[in-house]
Amino acid sequence: MGGFLRTRGWYFKNRAAGNNPFSTNSQAYYDQRAKILVDAKVTPNVEGLIELQADWNWGTFNTKADNPDIIQAWILYKGTGLFGFNSGLKIGHMPLALGEQQFFQHTTNGDDAIVFFMDPTKALHIGLLTIKLANDGGANVFTTTGSATNNTDDLDAYVALMTYKIDDKNTIGANYTYLNKSDMRLKLQNLGLHANGNIAGLGYKGELDVQFGDITNDVKARGWGLMLGLNYKVNPVNIRASFAYGSGDKDSTDKQEAFQTFLSDVEHYTIAYDYRIATTAGATLTGISNTTYYNLGLDYSPTKDINLKLDGYLLRASRTPSGVSKSAGWELDAGLKYAVAKNLNYIVDLGYFKAGNFYEDTYGSREKGSTVVRQQLILSF
Repeated sequence: MGGFLRTRGWYFKNRAAGNNPFSTNSQAYYDQRAKILVDAKVTPNVEGLIELQADWNWGTFNTKADNPDIIQAWILYKGTGLFGFNSGLKIGHMPLALGEQQFFQHTTNGDDAIVFFMDPTKALHIGLLTIKLANDGGANVFTTTGSATNNTDDLDAYVALMTYKIDDKNTIGANYTYLNKSDMRLKLQNLGLHANGNIAGLGYKGELDVQFGDITNDVKARGWGLMLGLNYKVNPVNIRASFAYGSGDKDSTDKQEAFQTFLSDVEHYTIAYDYRIATTAGATLTGISNTTYYNLGLDYSPTKDINLKLDGYLLRASRTPSGVSKSAGWELDAGLKYAVAKNLNYIVDLGYFKAGNFYEDTYGSREKGSTVVRQQLILSF
């Protein structure tokens, strides 16, 4: 058995309607999350896991939180009897992600899936997945107004993946995803290549995704995304640098050139622009879609219980209409993590995002500096 308790405080300044970086009064609130899980290893070959989670904002006026959700519920069977090497089947609701998590990352709440995997050698891992992303996909892939008994409005994903460990420190991989939604004529395909590891003390990670297929019968998918990251550690300092490019759309009638992403409600690279401010793709949590960023950062651990981090980002729209600036702005993020006791951590993160001319040109309002502060007390057991 295990669990997780998190109490989190938020502060926002200049985060207006639609999450745009325009002048507003400050906003602040607390929220809380509670998890409990049971991991049952019935035999060496059979395992089942159930994880329950409840989230609520503080201030329920003498009422209890009443929203426990099933975050994970799956059965795993594995062994060597079928092929002579390790293979298995995992079925149920589970967290899923691909590669370095630029295109697809559903690790917060998970998806319903059937996963078949094989490990022909200790270095090679092969997986085949079918994922039911939306049982009633509605008018588009993000709404749920269709029928649960009508499979033509379902959004399904079919994935083939492979990873290969070159050695203990270096891994490469490839994955192919086919997304289908019949009533929209959606046949989006994504080919991803990724790698991560360490060579002579230099850490690296990277992912390239190329998209093709159809958004509808008359609109072709032509988006792509690239992320590269490096780090070098000289105790107690870790120096980092990264670059990412996600294509944007040029409003062509027969092509959708914006990089399509499927991401969880978590921070992917910045706490303000990426996580809590509408990006140049027009919403939060769009990842690197229509975004180019340059990042320099460092981590510093003065003691084993304290970790400090500092990051700077230069942010640009990858593509804009005529007359609209590509300057999205810049962001400075800082963080502190303090291990108060065993399994008990206190974390503070601060982000300041200075919006560029893109926001004024797009929304007709002068850009403002947006501040996001998050503090968390987390106990895991």
